[in-house]
This record gives sequence, structure tokens and C-alpha cells, in this order.
Amino acid sequence: MIEIKGNKIIDLTHTLYHDMPGWPTHPILSVSQLKQINIDGYNVKQLIINTHHGTHIDAPAHMLENGLTLDKVDLNKFVGSGVVLNLSYKKEGEAIEKDDLSAFSINADDIVMLYTGWSNYRGFNQKYLYEWPYLGVSGAKYLSDKNIKLVGIDGLSIGAWGGKTAVANPIADTAKEVHEVLLSKNILILEEVANLDKVLENKKEVRANF
Repeated sequence: MIEIKGNKIIDLTHTLYHDMPGWPTHPILSVSQLKQINIDGYNVKQLIINTHHGTHIDAPAHMLENGLTLDKVDLNKFVGSGVVLNLSYKKEGEAIEKDDLSAFSINADDIVMLYTGWSNYRGFNQKYLYEWPYLGVSGAKYLSDKNIKLVGIDGLSIGAWGGKTAVANPIADTAKEVHEVLLSKNILILEEVANLDKVLENKKEVRANF
């Protein structure tokens, strides 16, 4: 975090590294040394990565057959004023619904960040990989009706864990609908956001430029 002319600039992205936590049923992110400076005269690393690794944006094409890909999205969608909402009272696997969001000040064209505190649990553990608080259908419809431009969350996904592994059953089956409600209105989705607590500083909500 640095300060420029009295304004704090905070990086909201996670560092990418070899074998880091990610979506449980996807291959791991791999980082390997391709060229070494003491042999080749320069350093080059090779990354094997998917589009759901780390802090990332879901474009409409992620869930909609004829949805826009990121390169077709208006750049104004990625920049603007907005608000971080403190939802850290939500429990494991609990939905964030309209009633939660209506307690905050959300304007049209806002960039809305949902802080649950789940980035603090980042690692290979049950809580982070499966049990994050997620946006419910009524919450997604509320944000859609508000005509926001982007919504972010600090969990692995805006929707609930809906898959199945040897150690985890689905939390809810609403993730696809939540994505579709937002992306059909060209509301971008930002997942695995970091450092929202540094923006909030224990307040209920904080407005900021993103």
C-alpha cells in the first residue's frame, strides 16, 4: 500500500504462485523455471494457468453462450467509483441476500465490493475451498436492479460451492443462476479479491475509486 497526495492506493489482487489454492476441481497453477540467468543469460518462467486462478474477472461469455468476452467489454466497466460493504457477519456457507444489501448505500454504475473476510482464510482448507459466504439469487437480482457495473467478492466465487469432491458436498445449487442474473445485464464479476479490509478499516461501508 502506498500513498499519493493523501490518497491510499491498495492492491486488491492476490499474488500468483506455484501450487496456490484455487477451484478444487481445476488443475493447480504451475510455475516453472524455463530459462536461468546463470545458464542462459536471462530469466524466463513458464506459467500453466486457467482463467479462474487468483483474482480474476468473469466476463458474460463465462456463462452466456453469446455473451461478451473480456476484450469486447467497454473499458469504462473496469474503472469508476464504488463502495466496499462489510458483510463479515455472514457465516460459513451463508447467502448474502437482498435484505443484507439493502442496508447499504449502493448507486447506479457503482463498483460494489463484498467483504466477507474470507481472504483471511486463503489456503488449502475446508473453510476457504468450500464454505465462503456467497451472493444469493435475491442479492444478485437486487444488484442487477441497481444497475451497478461490477461486483466483487473475496471468496472463490460469487456463487456458492456447487460441486462435489471426496470431502465436500454442494452448499447450494444457485451459482449458475446468480452468474446469469448479473452477466445477462453485463455486470462484471470479480472473484477472489484481496485486501478489502484495508479499504474498510473496520467501517460498515467505505466509498472508493476502483
